[in-house]
Amino acid sequence: MTFDRGVTLTTATTLGHADTSNLGPSAGNGFYKRWPDDLALLQDLGVTDVRLTLDWARLQPKPGDLDGDWFERFGNIISAARAIELRVWATLFDGAVPRWVDNEGGVGDDATITKWWPRWVERVADGFGDELDGWIPFAAIEPAMPAQPWVDTWAILDGGAAPVVASVSVDHVDTISRYLGSTDRIGLTLSTDIAKDHEPSDEELAAVCDQLGVALREAAEQAAGTPLVVSEFSPHHDDAEINGRLVERFVGAVDAAIADGVDVGVCFLDPAIAGPDSPVGLLDKDRLPQPAAAAYLPTTDD
Repeated sequence: MTFDRGVTLTTATTLGHADTSNLGPSAGNGFYKRWPDDLALLQDLGVTDVRLTLDWARLQPKPGDLDGDWFERFGNIISAARAIELRVWATLFDGAVPRWVDNEGGVGDDATITKWWPRWVERVADGFGDELDGWIPFAAIEPAMPAQPWVDTWAILDGGAAPVVASVSVDHVDTISRYLGSTDRIGLTLSTDIAKDHEPSDEELAAVCDQLGVALREAAEQAAGTPLVVSEFSPHHDDAEINGRLVERFVGAVDAAIADGVDVGVCFLDPAIAGPDSPVGLLDKDRLPQPAAAAYLPTTDD
């Protein structure tokens, strides 16, 4: 028993932030033009799932209706992924919002997020819901976020065919109990404490594996039987070889946790393809497999 291999396709890495975003403009990794080939390459390597951010700033650059051109583009990406048997999980917020939302107070403002978030979720659910295999609406729900957005999210998405994931950071596993009964699965975002420019010893790598395993088991205990997903694992080391070793340790930690009875269905490695914000990934910027690919993706004998 092991887990399905997913990857992230975040706005920051793939498209870059639009000039309509509170974080934009910024450069992406060329996914905008290369996405059919990129999806096919990931599937050929053995990736089974993608976590795609539906960029709020592009899809709703102004209050009101979705942008028709971007609606079609994202629909084409989702359809193409599913046509080659890549399961698509949608994220609706991973740090950026339309500039107009930020101008009204941003996601940290109770009135602003309570007013605009459910309208955004409803529009996306109506437009893409039937084509999706899962929802991870927030890449990670911050403890300081008002409670109402998740209440609204669950009310809108509950009852659909695609499971809904309440995702929290490894630093906030104590908040998991808030979402039990209003989510299908609990998501956990993981990273390592290894600095991007530090070459770890074997002892440090072993400690990483132990820390990841502890985090998974603690999350499972807090989840009280609700299945887990790893909504993001980010080694993000600047050296490709070390990045691969960290991914190898991550795979070992997840497999060990599963062997101990932890229910982890799918994990999402970040990033799928290197970009300006993440120079090392499963694939480099030229779409050549990196050591992380060999460490993460199962061989034909697995």
